[in-house]
Amino acid sequence: MNFGGKIAILYLSFVTLIVTLVIMCFKQDVELVSLDYYDQEIRFQDKIEAGNNEKQLAKSIQHRVLKDEIILKVDSVLLTKDFTGSILFFRPSNSKMDKKYRMEFKNNEQKINSKALSRGAYKLQLSWVSNQKHYFKEEVIFIN
Repeated sequence: MNFGGKIAILYLSFVTLIVTLVIMCFKQDVELVSLDYYDQEIRFQDKIEAGNNEKQLAKSIQHRVLKDEIILKVDSVLLTKDFTGSILFFRPSNSKMDKKYRMEFKNNEQKINSKALSRGAYKLQLSWVSNQKHYFKEEVIFIN
């Protein structure tokens, strides 16, 4: 084989390597933490203030993780006429596994079926409004 043939083989090998890497890059699934990342960043100070409001409460929303369900309990002082809230099970490793629920307490308690959640670690994010004041609480939980 002459010198020109060797250069052609080297060049074609390089092109093949680059094309393979480009194809692999396009097949790679790239996930952001959330789709509205920039909007959340702008509202981050509101979240900090809501978290500080929650820390000032005498009694906050409590949770228990049982085998088949997650039980949330709230003090009746927080259940005002304007009470609204949401429960987010945030899965840092895969946003497709996130689950969101509305807060609907009956007898100061709400039960959520944990079978709807995959096994693993979640960030339980509780966000609510009571007496026209915003509250936020976040804790890490494990679903078995």
